[in-house]
Amino acid sequence: MKILIVDDDPLSRLALEGTLARFGPCTCADNGRDGLELFTEALTQGAPFTLIFMDIQMPVMDGHSALAAIRELERQQGVAPGHEAKAVMVTCHDDVKNVATSFFHGNVSCYLTKPLNLGNMVETLRQHGVL
Repeated sequence: MKILIVDDDPLSRLALEGTLARFGPCTCADNGRDGLELFTEALTQGAPFTLIFMDIQMPVMDGHSALAAIRELERQQGVAPGHEAKAVMVTCHDDVKNVATSFFHGNVSCYLTKPLNLGNMVETLRQHGVL
C-alpha cells in the first residue's frame, strides 16, 4: 500500500505518518496543489498511490478541489471504476455539507474528524475496508 497524506498541519501529518507507516510507505504534502502534483507524478510513473488522506481546509488548494482533480485525472488515465485510490477525508469540520461533498463528489471511503484518536482511527479504517 502506497499512502499520500495531504494536510497543512505539521502535527497531523506527523501523527498520520507515524500511524500509517506500518501499512506502507507514506509521502506527505502540506496543501492540495502539492498533493495533486505528487499524485499525478506517481500515476504517470505507473506507481500510483493506493490510499489518500486529505484534509479539507488548506491553503493554495482545498481538499475537495484536490480530490476532485485527482478523480478526474484517474478517469483521464483510464483507471477502471472501483480501482481508484481509496480516499479518507480528515478534517475538523463535521457538518453535513462537507460530509456529503466528500462522499458524493470525492468518492471517499471514510470521513474522520479531528482531533484524531489514532487507535480508533485504525479500527475505523479496517471496518470500512480501507486497511
